[in-house]
Amino acid sequence: MYYKSCKTFTAQVTIGLYKGYSKELVSQKVLKEELVIAQRAAKEQYGVLLSTKIRTCEIVFLGQEEPAVELEFIQYPKFQQEEELLKKAIVSLTEMILITLEQNRVVIVFKDETIMIEQNNEIDPTIKL
Repeated sequence: MYYKSCKTFTAQVTIGLYKGYSKELVSQKVLKEELVIAQRAAKEQYGVLLSTKIRTCEIVFLGQEEPAVELEFIQYPKFQQEEELLKKAIVSLTEMILITLEQNRVVIVFKDETIMIEQNNEIDPTIKL
């Protein structure tokens, strides 16, 4: 048996599965296809391998109810990367998915920082502020 450890690093991205603010649902198949394309791009651009855990969930906020997925990334001990490079690759991957899945806004949660990426200031019309 071989053991390899590293400093813990995690990132979580929650992505709604309705295209734009419609009720048109993005399938798991399409999500996975777009994720693999973005993983390949992160590998080519940054030399970073981004194994991704996908967990289904739901976004509920003041009238909004949207099926969603949570993408989770870790510092994988077999393919360790410098943390800032890992963050850049995750942000880049998230931007690609945001665009291809026609999302307006996503949030990336790192242990030390939360980053919101948005295309414009619109909010879901089902949200009652």
